[in-house]
Amino acid sequence: MDDIKFADGIYFKEPHQNAPDFVKGKLSIQKQKLMAWLEGMDAGEEGYINLDIKVAKSGKCYIAVDTWKPSNQQQHQKPQLTPQQQEQMDTRIDQDPIIDDDVPF
Repeated sequence: MDDIKFADGIYFKEPHQNAPDFVKGKLSIQKQKLMAWLEGMDAGEEGYINLDIKVAKSGKCYIAVDTWKPSNQQQHQKPQLTPQQQEQMDTRIDQDPIIDDDVPF
């Protein structure tokens, strides 16, 4: 397992006990620290730095850099269907047309 890379200058806090159910947490940003940390990070081809909110064994939440990268095989590999599975998919598409009344909007 790789070493955890913490996001410096951005912190996750769990909601206070009186918060409504739709509040899942709070992010706090220390601007100077975060800006310096971001300058030193490689944003990848698309310009993103992905972060995960995780729970430590102690129960405390933290933010870590998502360092997972797909292998070349995973990036280009499409799931292979057997001829029987493909036939079933084709049959379902033919038998279950979308009717405008079925769309909820």
